[in-house]
This record gives sequence, C-alpha cells and structure tokens, in this order.
Amino acid sequence: MGVEAGVAAAEDALARLLPRFGVPLERRWVATPAGRVHYLVAGEGPCVVLLHAGFGGAGNWYRTLGPLSRHCRVLAPDRPGYGLSEGAPDVEPIAWLPALAAAEGPLAALVGHVAGGAVALQYVAARPGEVRALALGDLELAAPGFTSPPDLRRPPPLRSVARWCASVGVCFDDRRLLAPEYLHYLWCLQQLRPGQDQRPPGDATPGPVPLPAAGERTWPARPLLLIWGRGNRWTPPGLARELHARIPDARLVVIEHSKGMPQLEQPGEYNYAVINFLRRALADTG
Repeated sequence: MGVEAGVAAAEDALARLLPRFGVPLERRWVATPAGRVHYLVAGEGPCVVLLHAGFGGAGNWYRTLGPLSRHCRVLAPDRPGYGLSEGAPDVEPIAWLPALAAAEGPLAALVGHVAGGAVALQYVAARPGEVRALALGDLELAAPGFTSPPDLRRPPPLRSVARWCASVGVCFDDRRLLAPEYLHYLWCLQQLRPGQDQRPPGDATPGPVPLPAAGERTWPARPLLLIWGRGNRWTPPGLARELHARIPDARLVVIEHSKGMPQLEQPGEYNYAVINFLRRALADTG
C-alpha cells in the first residue's frame, strides 16, 4: 500500500470511529516545529490533553473523550509520528505541545497512558509552572530487579487481518468490548506505519520512567492521579504501589479486569476516577 492510499484508509477508518465518541467533536491540525499535528477537540472549559500510548492515536480515547468533554475542553492529539500526525515519534513534547496550547489555550491538565504518561512528565519538567494536574496510567517503569515479560513485544502478523485482530484481542481483558471500528482503525494505522506495533503497550519511548529511589523527590509537586489495570504485565500493580509509596501526595486507583487499557476495558470506572480527580484538582489550583 502506498503512503497516499494508507493515509486515505486511516482517514476513512477514523471517520468511521468518530461516532463511537458519542459527542460532537472537531478534527483540527496545528503547525508545530515537529510537523503538522492532527488532534480532536470537544467541550468547553480548562484544556485537558489526552496523550495516547506508543501505538494507535487519538482514537485510543474513544470511550473517554466524550464523558470528559462534559466537564472541560478536551484535546486528543495524534502524537508526532503516530496516527495522522507528521514528525518523529521520539520528538520531545516541548517541540509541539506549546503550539497546541497557543491554538487552544493554556494546558490545565495532562492525562497520559503508558508512553503518553512519560511524555506528560517530560513536558512538565520542561514547563514546570504550566500544567496544574496530571493523571498517568499504566506507565512503563524501570525498576531494579524487574524485567518486562519477553513475549510482551513480538512482531505483529501483518499478512492476515484475522490473525492480527486476534493478536490485538489477547492484549485486552475481553476483546468483545472493543468496537469493530476501533480494531479497523488500528489495522489501518498498522498498514500506514508498518514499522510500529499498533498493539498495547506499543513503543515505550520516551519511557520507561525510572522508579524514584526512596526519599527521592524527582516527580512534579502537583495533584497526581496514578491509574492502573490490575492485569498490567509491563508494570504490575505491585510496582505501581511502590511508586505511590514514594509519592505520598499522589492517589492510586487500581482497576480490576484490565490488562493495562482501563480506558477501553473498564471505561466507566476509569472515566469516573479521572473526571472526579480533575474536578477537584483544577478547582483547588484554579
């Protein structure tokens, strides 16, 4: 498949997925030093940015953007080098998130999943006074004595749609919960970007995030929610609890029946936790 045909197929797949978001939204582009960035926007109020993991794109948030947009203005970008955005996947967030803020307004909070959480931490380190709250899910952590399972990242089967969809399904607690439009969206992105693996957890860059040493205060001092799937294999909940113990002012929520994609596997519980955290955090820091 040529690049133009691949982009057209991915555009069509996203268009098919958009009704699943459940709210009116807009597709927009913003020019950045990293290249043109594509994003979705819905709602009014303080700007909250949803940062997807190292696979897929803005479509990963099809069960979160709608409910969250009833409380704030939600921006869901395809990170550079993912989805329909230009640029390289390893570009630093300081090269593109400020352009999003200039286009839409100050970024009040960042919600990141796996590598998207690492991106959020990078940005807050570069702009320490800008973001008021962080919600980070299923981060890939680097901790002494822990190694991710060797079968976690295997080359995706690219020649058979059925085999590829089956390989995606085993990454989730119950694949029957996944919208067929979402599986089609990921498949089209796999064809567009064959060098990427469009299955969880995806590329860890800019992670893994180092687990802070006991007593070491290296994480940003602002309201922080840690949200984890009980069945996460790349960073089990035990490591999440270690992280939480070293960031005493953070809140940890562990969600049952989730292999590390709770926003899709258990969206009601995930959205409830994130919405209530952001309502309190942004009210307290406003």
